[in-house]
Amino acid sequence: MYSLFIHTEKNPIGSTRSTQWVKKEQTYSFGITGADVRAIGSEDNYTIYFFVQGVYPNSPAARAGIKRGSSIMQINGEKLTMSNYWQHYLDLLIPASAFSLKITEEKTEGGTQEKDISSEAMYCNPILFSKVTTEEETPGHRIGYLVYSGFEAGFDQELFDVFKEFKSQNITDLILDLRYNGGGHVISANLIATCIAGAKSEGKVFTSLRYNKERMKKRNDKREEELFAYSNYENLATSLSAGALNLQHVYCIVGNGTASASELVINSLKGIDVEVTLIGKRTTGKNVGMEPVEYTIRNNVYEVVPITFQSYNAKGVGDYENGFTPDIEIDENDPYGRGDGYYIYRDYGSDKEFLYARAIQEITGQAPAPTTRSAAPLMRGKALKVPAIYRRGHEGMIKLPE
Repeated sequence: MYSLFIHTEKNPIGSTRSTQWVKKEQTYSFGITGADVRAIGSEDNYTIYFFVQGVYPNSPAARAGIKRGSSIMQINGEKLTMSNYWQHYLDLLIPASAFSLKITEEKTEGGTQEKDISSEAMYCNPILFSKVTTEEETPGHRIGYLVYSGFEAGFDQELFDVFKEFKSQNITDLILDLRYNGGGHVISANLIATCIAGAKSEGKVFTSLRYNKERMKKRNDKREEELFAYSNYENLATSLSAGALNLQHVYCIVGNGTASASELVINSLKGIDVEVTLIGKRTTGKNVGMEPVEYTIRNNVYEVVPITFQSYNAKGVGDYENGFTPDIEIDENDPYGRGDGYYIYRDYGSDKEFLYARAIQEITGQAPAPTTRSAAPLMRGKALKVPAIYRRGHEGMIKLPE
């Protein structure tokens, strides 16, 4: 199993200059991180919607007022149907160039509105949202909350800055939202896990890698070990102590889109006895990773990314190919398990957002007010089965060349 990418230059759009080892890369985007596709209505009378799961800050979509929970029902005046929704879905999530779309959004209070958005070359910051709760919100607790959509090492400085802010505000608890995070760079997973565990991680095994029989024979059957990067994080050439939270317990929001490097963070923390409470749906179950190799043929650069290793934690646990079962199982689309309809996505960090509210309840012992039951179902419908779509970037569990 492998992935193959082709492009005519090593970075067709451009990258920032940085002292980091891994640079930011631009990609064309409208700024929508993901969308759930639903057919709402009866079998013979339905409407297909794209329900937006998230939006990159400062993106064309954000500037147009599109946000998590926005419901798109037409594109360029064309109603979404079984025969056309897939191409519209691809255009919206991974545009190959700069172009414009007119989208029709159904408003929650009734009626519709049209919005014009244009894709542009942009740096897609995977830090979608972060906050620290106030004493009024969570008495006795200062809870950090981070929504992270992909392990993109080019944004490691921004990621580290979030943890430094959490530390400066003396947070007592952390909610890490990885529900749509399909993975990415192993080094960024190390950064997050190390900042969470803090000083107790120093000198301990973050992950050990098992390769195929031939490579393991050359290593005398000894797995390659990577330590937690507390003292020296190479991508930023710094100690991570300034962002070390020294937590004994972390709460992770997960779903069936939580995969690979996201699962690596969970497994690595469990390996050094940091308690991890999972809230949401079962994770994907991708305990293997890839090493990219580039070939240049006739001025084209081919990047082949074969699966080459399986990952284990410090306790030797690596058999999570069926995913991690949540401690608290909640389907954000049917949070009460009543099967009575599709629930509209609420803003990240809102007390009306089901999974976040449950994490707050687990930490404080009290549900945030007002109650999340104020979120009403839209109407009965069914999900359309579509493959997982990721924007151009680094997905999975990517080990960078030494």
